[in-house]
Amino acid sequence: MLNRKGFTLVELMIVVAIIGILAAIAVPNFMSMQYKTKRSEVPMNMKAIKTSEEAYKAADNVYVTASAYPASPAANPQVWDATASGGFETLGWLPDAKVRGSYAVSTTSNTDFTITGLADVDGDGDNASYTATSSTAPNLTTARDVY
Repeated sequence: MLNRKGFTLVELMIVVAIIGILAAIAVPNFMSMQYKTKRSEVPMNMKAIKTSEEAYKAADNVYVTASAYPASPAANPQVWDATASGGFETLGWLPDAKVRGSYAVSTTSNTDFTITGLADVDGDGDNASYTATSSTAPNLTTARDVY
């Protein structure tokens, strides 16, 4: 009797098929998690902008309006130019690094402001939108699967 060791071709093909199915399930989930992580930059920066607005209000008794900067969000991080940031330099807020999102602050009165943050980390043209006010934290206002 022969002592055969090893796997048959059918067994190897079954293993390859199983690995292919698992990869087909895992890759989209992995991409989704990457997009969520990149998009999380926007609410973090908005919290910092909100803190800067409150500090400016405490010192100067007025909120600062800042136009949308950068003009539109991008999939790749953009350099923040403090001298062209449309009001953020007055506010004294500067991000720690390049940004993927676009930020704007509008003042509705001397007692409230609205911060808008947009993100398009997957580059498809659909923007994830966040809003925050003096009394609310950043809140996602688009569908959860918009990146």
